[in-house]
Amino acid sequence: MYMNYSEIGRRIAQKRRRMLLTQAEVEAKAKLSPRYLSNIERGRSVPSIDVLMQIANALNMTPDEVLLGADAASGPSLPQEWLQEKLETDIRRLDPQQQKQALSFIGWLKGQKSQS
Repeated sequence: MYMNYSEIGRRIAQKRRRMLLTQAEVEAKAKLSPRYLSNIERGRSVPSIDVLMQIANALNMTPDEVLLGADAASGPSLPQEWLQEKLETDIRRLDPQQQKQALSFIGWLKGQKSQS
């Protein structure tokens, strides 16, 4: 899957500006080194998934908002049964390496504080 890191950086910058936060403030919240966020926002650095999730948490964004530009607030509330079935189906369709990555992400996600 191709990731457009310039576009991801643009979405991060837009959200940060809408929240009236400086790069330094977001870097502090996300525990990033100085000027790293600037490089991400300009598409000059390729952040890890962990770093993207730290930024997403600092900006109250979902992974879909960061990676795909999907606005979670505008989406419909989905039934729990449908969500579980969708997750199971999608995970079964992944190759073994992708399944390991998904499992790792789920483990990381379980350790995060819920925003709801």
